Amino acid sequence: MTTNLRPKHLIIAIIAFLLILIAAYFGASIHNAKTNDIIDYLNDMDNIHYYDAEIIPQLNFSAALFSLPITLIILVFELIVLRQIKHRAGKNIAIGTVLAIAIILVISLLTLWHPEDFDFSQWGYLWIAMGAIILVGNILSLFFQSPKEKV
Repeated sequence: MTTNLRPKHLIIAIIAFLLILIAAYFGASIHNAKTNDIIDYLNDMDNIHYYDAEIIPQLNFSAALFSLPITLIILVFELIVLRQIKHRAGKNIAIGTVLAIAIILVISLLTLWHPEDFDFSQWGYLWIAMGAIILVGNILSLFFQSPKEKV
């Protein structure tokens, strides 16, 4: 029985890109909340509004909370791909992306438990980097399928 894994790889890549966008938004928002409180009077003149520095732990929690279900969806699809893929190079890439997902999940859970200690403006780079690994890994996997797997 041959299965076409291309749609699954594309779905994972699209969701990983969404994860990168969410991490970039929250990272930039938290960074702006930390650095722009000094020039509040200039921001008021230009009608630019950033989050207050007092709600940074809440933003950290929200970032981890928003990215957690997306990461779990990616993990489910990636485990399905890992189970179905027959080509060795594709299987190795799938194992690497599962490890990247595991790293995101661990840091996400730590951020949910201690939002004051895990600053997303710094840890968000990890989300972006691991999301990029997942994205690129699944795009590469589109080309590493054996002829039996292509439909």
